Amino acid sequence: MLLAERTKILTPPSTSRMRELANELKGAGVDVINFAAGELDGDASDLIKEAAKRAIDNGFNKYTPTVGMKPLRKAIAERVSRRCGTQYDGDEIAVTAGAKQALYNAAMALFNPGDEVIIPRPYWVTFPAQVEIAGARPVFVDTRGTGYRLTAEGLERAVTAATKAVIINSPNNPTGVVYDRDTLLRIAEIALERRFWIIFDECYCELVRHGVSHSNVVQLLNRVKAQTILVNSFSKSHAITGWRIGYACGPRHVISAMENLQGHTTSNPCSISQHAALAAVQNDDGSFMKKVNAVLEDRLRMAMLIVDSMKEIGCAPAEGAFYLFLNVEKKIGKSYKGRRIDSVETLTELMLSEAKVAVVPGAAFGDPSGLRVSYAIGTQQVEEGLHRMKRLFDEII
Repeated sequence: MLLAERTKILTPPSTSRMRELANELKGAGVDVINFAAGELDGDASDLIKEAAKRAIDNGFNKYTPTVGMKPLRKAIAERVSRRCGTQYDGDEIAVTAGAKQALYNAAMALFNPGDEVIIPRPYWVTFPAQVEIAGARPVFVDTRGTGYRLTAEGLERAVTAATKAVIINSPNNPTGVVYDRDTLLRIAEIALERRFWIIFDECYCELVRHGVSHSNVVQLLNRVKAQTILVNSFSKSHAITGWRIGYACGPRHVISAMENLQGHTTSNPCSISQHAALAAVQNDDGSFMKKVNAVLEDRLRMAMLIVDSMKEIGCAPAEGAFYLFLNVEKKIGKSYKGRRIDSVETLTELMLSEAKVAVVPGAAFGDPSGLRVSYAIGTQQVEEGLHRMKRLFDEII
């Protein structure tokens, strides 16, 4: 018996595969340092944990409206309105089981077979997969030569009559790059001129490094709100990746279509997570994220001292999120203890088997010259793991 044709385009995300492999080895007693995880290493804030406990104690265990409780949608709308300087209402918000579902809902609501969707490369692994599931075609624009950012010129070259959307992720996974205001403003202007959607994933918006500021396209050009889907999550900003709670902001007719789709897939996101998220939106004073960013600042400073000492290794601007995206192109084609390194996948296999370090190969993100390294793990682990990587790199000839 045959499977559906769409299953042929689906493969396990390399991020998950490397994380699970590293955890299996650690479970077997191997001293592995796992740089593959895409989540903060610290616990969630007391504020959000206590709110979840209260929700359980108060019996909030039943179905909620499909795309979220009205008080939560209203609170998110008010928060987004303040950030963007333009009015969002509760019916322009869909609460989802994580940002990944918000992105999937957007793809299914917007894209038809034959549509083209522009995706800057390197990209988060799920962007092209969701576009293809919807029957549309990803159009990749390589950003390695432009500071790992999609430029206005690169976007204009990629736009055709079939272009339906562009997907922008800032701060970026896997590179850590934060898009500057001028670039985002030009992208918004081009989208207005050429009439295509912007899907703006800002899940790491609260995780930016010192001296860098985050903006989204609606903040910079309010008129583009009518053709923009903002996607965000509580997963990264509140260290609750396992709770699966995110949201999309967009025009009412798009949110309504998402609601219809979600009603036939997952129905409402977790009721307990929703009550906890409501407490976070209403009462969070920013102190938790301030502490998290201070720790990440110190780790990044230490990590870059080691990375800068690595011969023939480049690094994307680490401005936000918690990733280092290393350019290892000059190591490909060389050898390690007699074994030829013919690809970035071979290099990551060597790093795991020889240095006991797990990273995600850049090929998973559409970049065969890169490696993604998360520094959202223990500080001592970051230091030891990077030193192990350096020693291995030094032995590649």
